[in-house]
Amino acid sequence: MTPHDKLRQRLIASHEAVLKIVNGWDENTAAQPSTNPHWRNQDVLAHLAAAEIGHCQVIRRLLADDSLAMTGFDLDTFNDEQVALRVQRSLAEILTEYRQNRSATLALLDTVIDDDWEKGGRHPGGFDTTVTGVFRVIIIHEKRHLKEFSPSA
Repeated sequence: MTPHDKLRQRLIASHEAVLKIVNGWDENTAAQPSTNPHWRNQDVLAHLAAAEIGHCQVIRRLLADDSLAMTGFDLDTFNDEQVALRVQRSLAEILTEYRQNRSATLALLDTVIDDDWEKGGRHPGGFDTTVTGVFRVIIIHEKRHLKEFSPSA
């Protein structure tokens, strides 16, 4: 199995794990506090949607051999700002964005050629990574936040 195939399977499985929980929500469940002290359940989903776009931007820059340096970038501030941009959106709107962003990620995955998997740089989160690594980060990140959905969700 190729790296592409493994990553595709893991991205789909991770996405389905989130959807298994979120598809059962109503607006009330979405508005419940998550186990993250700063966000509601819906905010965690909004964060996942926003983070996916950011990770895809990192991958595109790695593929283009562009620098990932972002002077003054603060990951926590960025995350909070992205969630705040989505706070007035409905659950349905955020869920649509989340699904569209995963489709975009899978489309980006399909553009990666053999020579590109190990292209690397410094992730804005402060660690060295590769194209393969950023796709893995999407999966790990999603699994970590999946645990933050409130137990009643």
